[in-house]
Amino acid sequence: MTDTHDEAKRTAPLAFWRYAHDYLRSASNLCHGNRTLCIESQVPYHMVAQGLEFALHAYLRAMGMTTAELRNHLGHSLAKAMALCEARGMRPLPAQWQPMFHDLAACHTDRGFEYFVAAEDAYAEISPLVDAGAWILDHVAPIVADHYVRNLGRDGSPSAEEFVRSLRAALSAMADTRPRPAD
Repeated sequence: MTDTHDEAKRTAPLAFWRYAHDYLRSASNLCHGNRTLCIESQVPYHMVAQGLEFALHAYLRAMGMTTAELRNHLGHSLAKAMALCEARGMRPLPAQWQPMFHDLAACHTDRGFEYFVAAEDAYAEISPLVDAGAWILDHVAPIVADHYVRNLGRDGSPSAEEFVRSLRAALSAMADTRPRPAD
């Protein structure tokens, strides 16, 4: 039987933030140094979609939605999650990432990830999507850290400010390891 406190920690906004970071980092690392045609592997797109889903769900959890509400009202839909985040006060995703986010959202629907359609000779290019995920995670870091400290923190837990510094350091480390575009 799962302890109620353990379940609350596992589904806390901070936990969702960390799941998102892990998926985005893994997707980025998978593509680092590998040029894979989209028709050969959908894994990078699936991983980055999962990362974006968890990032958006971290915000919604911090804004008071339960995991049951996320599951019942949104399923896995990136489009629905983004719309709900914006309706609850999250700044819109910057314009440079909107087109690729919408392309990915078209294949990460209520039912989960489906096939990402790309040109037959297209290589997996997820860097803009990872950047969009990092932007979301940076934006929600203070909100999820504050939620954790207020609701799940115990004596000796880091402060919200310490959590935010740690989360942003993890984002910075992820950015430092990603390949840079050729000049």
